Amino acid sequence: MKNKEFREIQVSSSALVFIFLAILVLGVFIFLLGVSVGKKQAQMTGPTTLLAQRTTETVTQQPPVVNPPETTAPPASNPQVQEEKKKVVTPAETQAAAKTGLFYIQVAAFFDKSQAATMAAKFKKQGYSVLVLEPLTTDKKTVYRVRLGGYSTREKASQDLAKLNSASKKKTGYYITKD
Repeated sequence: MKNKEFREIQVSSSALVFIFLAILVLGVFIFLLGVSVGKKQAQMTGPTTLLAQRTTETVTQQPPVVNPPETTAPPASNPQVQEEKKKVVTPAETQAAAKTGLFYIQVAAFFDKSQAATMAAKFKKQGYSVLVLEPLTTDKKTVYRVRLGGYSTREKASQDLAKLNSASKKKTGYYITKD
């Protein structure tokens, strides 16, 4: 067998310090790049903007009547009933309710926000409750979704979807989604 020659690499202490500092600078650069990407992702996940205002409804609930005595006052003067009639759903409560399990009809998705706003205005003129969703963080491209409704049941959303399909006299490609 032949003896293999080995070559030894020698690095001076000043070159070793230079290599260490270069690796340190590269690590700091990668860290700062990650921070800036994280900030951009946080900006993209902003809240959804509504182009149409939701109407608020007053909700009154009558207490159950269990054999009322003859001496009680009529329900209109009952303070508990009067207090319940005063309760009005605030816009903040409506928006919170909009995010929990409602059904929507998605009618379009655009890369351009102005196109989404134009489509939303078209459906708003037809009397639909319209919202445009900001792009999701999971989107590979910026996509603005135009949705109708805020239906409490899938059946109500299906009825409006059938109306939209029959009005266009063809299958529209719209679909129902749940948030």
